[in-house]
Amino acid sequence: MMMSIKISDWVMATTNEDELIHGFVQSMDSRHGVARIYVIASDHDSAIGKVMEVAQQDMKKLPVAAFDIEDQVKSLIDIALTTRDEQWFMELTDTLFTLQQNGSNRSEHEFMPTGYTNRLGVDQF
Repeated sequence: MMMSIKISDWVMATTNEDELIHGFVQSMDSRHGVARIYVIASDHDSAIGKVMEVAQQDMKKLPVAAFDIEDQVKSLIDIALTTRDEQWFMELTDTLFTLQQNGSNRSEHEFMPTGYTNRLGVDQF
């Protein structure tokens, strides 16, 4: 069965140690049937923020969703910063700016956070 998963896709997977992970595909080795997943969530906290190798048959591609909610875009901005992906960061900040401009009925203080919240829940950067 041919999998339609490719680099940068969001997936859920189970590791050989039976850990449930959620992240994006960083690289793939089709010859050996494995993918390397950058983990953003897991039932084992020690896996978060790491790259884990998983068998391709143990991965499930997550559906693509339109990111039209500010909090979702802000969370993705955190991931872009964590992975040092400048181009993605710029695209996401443009998206956030557009969302904020379209929400003109909101007050300006809603767009300026009073404190920083680590939405990834990871402090090992």
